[in-house]
Amino acid sequence: MAASRLLWGKYVQYDREGESVLLDPVELDSVYLNRGEVADLSAVPPTATHDALSELGFTPDGPIVDRREALRHRLRDLDLDPTPRRISGLRVVLTDRCNMACSYCFVDTNTGKPDMTQEELAEGLAYLFEQNAGQEEVSIQWFGGEPTIRFDLMRYGDELADHLASRHRVKRIRRTVVTNGARLTDEMLDHFLRYQYGIGISIDGPPAVNSANRKLLGGQPADDRIRTNVRRLLEADGLYVGCNLTPTAANIGRLGETVSWIIDELGLKFIYANTPIPSRGRWLVKGRDLARELYEARLVALSKGGMLFSVLDRAFQALDTRRPMLFDHMQGDRSLNAALLPGHRVSLCDINFTEPSFIHTLNELRYHPELLSTIAKKVAPYAACADCPAIAICGGPSRNEQALVGAEAPDPEMCAFYTSTVEIAAWDSTGVQ
Repeated sequence: MAASRLLWGKYVQYDREGESVLLDPVELDSVYLNRGEVADLSAVPPTATHDALSELGFTPDGPIVDRREALRHRLRDLDLDPTPRRISGLRVVLTDRCNMACSYCFVDTNTGKPDMTQEELAEGLAYLFEQNAGQEEVSIQWFGGEPTIRFDLMRYGDELADHLASRHRVKRIRRTVVTNGARLTDEMLDHFLRYQYGIGISIDGPPAVNSANRKLLGGQPADDRIRTNVRRLLEADGLYVGCNLTPTAANIGRLGETVSWIIDELGLKFIYANTPIPSRGRWLVKGRDLARELYEARLVALSKGGMLFSVLDRAFQALDTRRPMLFDHMQGDRSLNAALLPGHRVSLCDINFTEPSFIHTLNELRYHPELLSTIAKKVAPYAACADCPAIAICGGPSRNEQALVGAEAPDPEMCAFYTSTVEIAAWDSTGVQ
């Protein structure tokens, strides 16, 4: 990657082979400089390059401000607030039972805890639709464990959701299921088609890669079964089928190859790459390497008519729109996806089902909606955030990352990942504007 330095105490200057990109890390303006302009910029001002940059708003004038405070001012000016207004989607954790034992899963599976009951599911869905009366859309994602183990609850919940949507004047229900793909019956397929499901198949790569961390409970791989079920899903008309790809020690260094295999061999053209969760208190991958690999894998996907979505897209969107993209804990309309858990409980973080500060009963949320503020991200919480090029895109660790790492500073690999994504996006998008 390119070298970087600070220009005039305000702008990040990325240098590469004589060329540069300047980035305002708060305003998110950027400009490309060719070799002649880079040389001109280093001359005694004013030069033609200094004058051109000044017209674009890049000047050495004015005080050097605290970037953390500048970002907070910008968020207020844009009416961007980290506090969710309502819960608009539920990740419904039907069971912790699973037919696979994935070594990196953030869910404690097969613990023997009770599954969700129909009563608990009904109360959770009632709350969701009450909170979204008159809205355009709510989302329901079936989750586990392996959610298809409780397909009876999925079927019951979908029928109830139609009734609740009619009662509360909700126009659309977006239904998805996250599954390992090892279980698919004719009845399930018919149901998915009836409700036009989005189906996310969790796959790490080709069989040798996938089976490194994802095996059936008996220890055998399930790749042949998964491939057959993916083919059936793709042959059905009306389903949206994609892949959830988790970077692991088995596929890091091979993400481009993995994406190519997923598209060419499985036929899945929509791939979502998860950001590693520090479930053991730290990141287990090198952030800078992961950022570069995700970018290269993204290009592989595009070359094959597919799409790879990842946190990289936050950086691209931020630079394209000149708007901060640091509130990854909620949707663009300031609504929240939460997790509905057995026992009439909700976790305000949909990927952490155990942290006590995230978990409330449905009644607590009904009568104390101000509790939603407890999941709000604290903007740039550390002094070091002021010097970070990714301040308006990362904005500091999420509440979940802070809880998992349990430290007074972010994980350095997380920081390396976000600073690298900003550098990649700046070079990728600035030069063509």
